[in-house]
Amino acid sequence: MIATHAHDAGETVIGQRIGGGSMPRRIVIVGCGVSGTTAAFHARKIDRTAKIVLLGDEALPEYSRCGLPYAFSHVVPSLEALIGYDEAFYEQMNRIDLRLSWKVNRIVVEKQTVEAVRTNDASTETLQYDALILTTGARPSIVPVPGADLKGVFTIRTMNDIQRLTDHLTENNAKRVAIIGAGLTGSEMAEALLQRGVTVIQAEIVPEILPVILDPDMASIIRTRAEEHGVEYHLNSTLEEIVGRNGKVSGVRISGEEYGVDAVIVAVRVKPNTELAKNAGIVLGESGGIKTDERMATSASSVYAAGDCIETYDRITRRNVFFQLATTAVRQALVAGTNAAGGNAKYPGSTGVTTVKLFGLEIASFGPTTTASEEIGIHPISVRITGSTRLPYYPGGKELTVKLLADSEDGRLLGAQLVGEEGATLRANFASIAGHLGLSVEQFEQIETCYSPPLAPVWDPVTIAAQALLRRLQTSRGAKSQKLTTVED
Repeated sequence: MIATHAHDAGETVIGQRIGGGSMPRRIVIVGCGVSGTTAAFHARKIDRTAKIVLLGDEALPEYSRCGLPYAFSHVVPSLEALIGYDEAFYEQMNRIDLRLSWKVNRIVVEKQTVEAVRTNDASTETLQYDALILTTGARPSIVPVPGADLKGVFTIRTMNDIQRLTDHLTENNAKRVAIIGAGLTGSEMAEALLQRGVTVIQAEIVPEILPVILDPDMASIIRTRAEEHGVEYHLNSTLEEIVGRNGKVSGVRISGEEYGVDAVIVAVRVKPNTELAKNAGIVLGESGGIKTDERMATSASSVYAAGDCIETYDRITRRNVFFQLATTAVRQALVAGTNAAGGNAKYPGSTGVTTVKLFGLEIASFGPTTTASEEIGIHPISVRITGSTRLPYYPGGKELTVKLLADSEDGRLLGAQLVGEEGATLRANFASIAGHLGLSVEQFEQIETCYSPPLAPVWDPVTIAAQALLRRLQTSRGAKSQKLTTVED
């Protein structure tokens, strides 16, 4: 049985089975983010009698990390609005033993135990489990440059990060902030800072912004709009030093030039928290995340994992990769929670479908970029078209730019990238379905879409792009065939 946890310092061992009767299943979940919470709720749905312990190292229950930039800009009224459920919902409604401010230091898979310490008083406990779920998440990367430890350098991952940034900007009457990295988080924070009246300079090591989800020709549309709003970009640039005065940030040196700033936000890629698993002998995958199978089971018996700490099967590239998507995380957590509680669920993999809104533009994509495809030996053929979300005669239509990628070898739809003031997100979902199912461009082009003058054109921009891509594929194959014939002759 699982006893109530101790309130005094010292060690308490809980979870020992007493007597010979049938005991409730003991499920321990490490990590109280969206993955851990989702896993706990679905485990409870499967097993109504299980003893479920949910351990989180923050003082707060699950909240939306994706909403942090919007709470910072006050589009969302407060940080507290991002909290998903209060503690009573866990404990009274779902009978989940929620332990906040608890850090797990060790897993002993041979004994099926985890060792945890309560951060506010250093008391420790050893919990026994019948099933363990790791949802340890990820952490922001730091930049190994002089000045990285100065006061005024921030990452964006937790509510505490946002509160500290807000306090710093207020206390120092900040006028200008440098953002290192122009991916999703960096771009969202650039817009949020501008909305708060702070000037932004943004550095990115590659030639264009949003390099993980967009090709440069698509990303340039957003960059142009962002520049119109006031973002000052330094692309193809390297942060060399964070300059300080009296222990506090006063500037940044980017590719040999110094710029005065009042704070620095480091928004480069995050790293999976895998140390706990690695130290327990649990196998990591080729991407550096925890390796799982389609049931979200790890290499250790009765141990499952989900979310940002694991590698994910990419249905498009057919490789294991590191996605950091909430949508991917909750689907994995549903499977992990179900199976840990005795159910039987499988996770089919992800297409990496992603969306964001920046400076009035919807941006959405699925599948690898052209560069990412070529790096793994896939040679895509692509087209880009600009259409309208309505017929020309009906008022209110918006331009929508669509880029589709196909595998030049088998004609399979490889990816979609969409940018416009409306309609990008739902069309990306539509294209993602085709990618998930492995449809060819020809099959995708044949899918009929709805039409009504106030809502959608007869020929959807995505369909027009698919038609153009199909023609390009056919031309490419014809050229290859002609070349082969010439060689044979």
